[in-house]
Amino acid sequence: MSLKLVSGLLAILLLGACTVLPGAGPVRVYSLAPPPAPALAAPKRVDGLRVLRPQANDLLESRHMLVRPEGQPFSYYKNVRWSARVPQLWRDYLVEALRRDGRFSRVSSDEVRLQASYELVSRLNAFQTEYRDGKPVVTIGIYLQLVDSDSGRIVAERSLSREQPAAAAGLDAVIEAYDAAAGGIAAAIADWLAVAAAGRVRSAQ
Repeated sequence: MSLKLVSGLLAILLLGACTVLPGAGPVRVYSLAPPPAPALAAPKRVDGLRVLRPQANDLLESRHMLVRPEGQPFSYYKNVRWSARVPQLWRDYLVEALRRDGRFSRVSSDEVRLQASYELVSRLNAFQTEYRDGKPVVTIGIYLQLVDSDSGRIVAERSLSREQPAAAAGLDAVIEAYDAAAGGIAAAIADWLAVAAAGRVRSAQ
């Protein structure tokens, strides 16, 4: 699976309410890893793209794995962490996914800030597991704006979301659902960016 287990052991338990309490025992740490590059190289359409760290609400500004048990407030999985805060984790994942996609000649993040024709500004609205009828469903939702770096003008904007039911209630199945949801929404973002930027180039000619 693409979501790699970095370290640790221990089964998951849910913390109550939105309080994050230290758990006893080792911690499992997970990191997102994008899917392999396509077998055939795609033609370059975007000269340079800078992916900014997305904005996010307080619940997502954390390394904890957010979960909403059915009929209860948001909680966190106990003794489970992401390898970075969720906005940074998603930004780094998307940068690598867009690099592997092949349609973008140069992709960087706001940490490196290479020269870029466009910036991708976003807000991460959902990155969590929700239980429905006793079954976990991973949800990722994001609002995107493609911005011209020189003028600061918004070239295109849209919202994208993906829901991926887990095959079972255990942590391994939840991680596989995150893997599928992240890959699906990253592919949709790449398609949208390629079309939006290509249209911008044609209109400027």
